[in-house]
Amino acid sequence: MESSRWIKEGEWFCAVQGFAIAEKLYNFYFEEYDHIPQNKKVGDYKLSAVKYKLFCDFDGHLIRRNRCKIFNMSWCSPMNAKLKRVLQKSIKDNPKEYTSFINFLEKPQEMKGWEVLEYKIPADSKVKVIQDMERIKKDLPLKFTFPELMKAAADHGCVIDLTDFLKDTFMVEHYIRITLNYTYGDCVGKRILFHNFDFEIKR
Repeated sequence: MESSRWIKEGEWFCAVQGFAIAEKLYNFYFEEYDHIPQNKKVGDYKLSAVKYKLFCDFDGHLIRRNRCKIFNMSWCSPMNAKLKRVLQKSIKDNPKEYTSFINFLEKPQEMKGWEVLEYKIPADSKVKVIQDMERIKKDLPLKFTFPELMKAAADHGCVIDLTDFLKDTFMVEHYIRITLNYTYGDCVGKRILFHNFDFEIKR
């Protein structure tokens, strides 16, 4: 079941680091590369994330750096009456900083995310894997979903099965690490739209 979204965009809540205003909410859904629970499938709801901007900590002390964050909504909580009083006192004691904070809210900031996937490769296939990856990169559109990446790999006869993910690399002699980058909010349906594809041969 999707999040009930008790956090509303533009409202105060308790983030991990202190009091924040929610700027944007995002839902994520299971994709092929996820560790999907037995009772879930691709396309099912996975989690909600909130992009927010921090004003002060839970003692009312101002937060001046790294104020724009994204975090799993399950780690956040509503404000109770006591915490609201702490926030209101901090706002009252710091009127200039609060005005600056409100102005800061009016300047949306793009937030980037990534997925890291790892696959085992035979030692004698390193050159072929690199050639395959370079061809795939050239053929991908500017933005692409994971199924589109899998199709491009299949079309090029890639030696890696992109559904055969490593859970860990312990005792794996040779493997490739693929990084897929995206901007929060870029999606089509329940799929993340990636905008960059990088890879690195390990060991």
